[in-house]
Amino acid sequence: MTAHAQNHAFVIDDTAQYVVDRYLRLMAIDELPEDSLLVLETTVTMGGDTTLMRRWYQPHGMMRVELFHGGERYDGFITNGDKRHRRYSRRSGSWDATSADDITDLLRGYDFRGPLYRWREKGATLTWNGTTVVDGHTLQVVKVVCPKMFDRYYLFDISTGLLTLIYETDREDDIPTEISPGSSHIEWKILHEYLPVGPALLPSLESFMRSGTLTVLSTTMHLEPRNDELFNKD
Repeated sequence: MTAHAQNHAFVIDDTAQYVVDRYLRLMAIDELPEDSLLVLETTVTMGGDTTLMRRWYQPHGMMRVELFHGGERYDGFITNGDKRHRRYSRRSGSWDATSADDITDLLRGYDFRGPLYRWREKGATLTWNGTTVVDGHTLQVVKVVCPKMFDRYYLFDISTGLLTLIYETDREDDIPTEISPGSSHIEWKILHEYLPVGPALLPSLESFMRSGTLTVLSTTMHLEPRNDELFNKD
């Protein structure tokens, strides 16, 4: 992809602000107890292929992700939220040091908090686009334009406040953009179900379509006692 917009400041109109803030309050990620460790285990099914994703999260940006296929770990990322950042090398079977910028990019696709949690960091523009009705449900539509990303529409159930649908366009800042082979572009994503975990409410069943292939993510989650060592060792 080619970025058509540079150096954006975060911009959001009042109605979009209300809708997004309502959703983030429902997720309540920042309300997770300081002495807790959030553990998520996700089965990712694409066609007949299955991957297991394990994630651990503690307040203040501590995150660990490990991916398994056929019972073998093939990728992983660790950050202690400070100066320790690691990526797993399948070739060497070891965890190698990487930069804070690299770990931010690598973790983006695995961050359970979702992109709306980070839009301010990316300099996005969020605008209210009215309502639409899907399968009898009235949904509030927020358009998201962000540098170096395809424009997206986020649809929130007006009765629950929860995000239920995401559509990704073939435009960047309203400019038509070629979708290259191997791109992370998705046609749509559905958030089917949410589960409470402590004070938080997180997606537990999701599906998305990419390049004509359906992927389903099923997640279980629970809280454990805080464990700093998990983010400070390989």
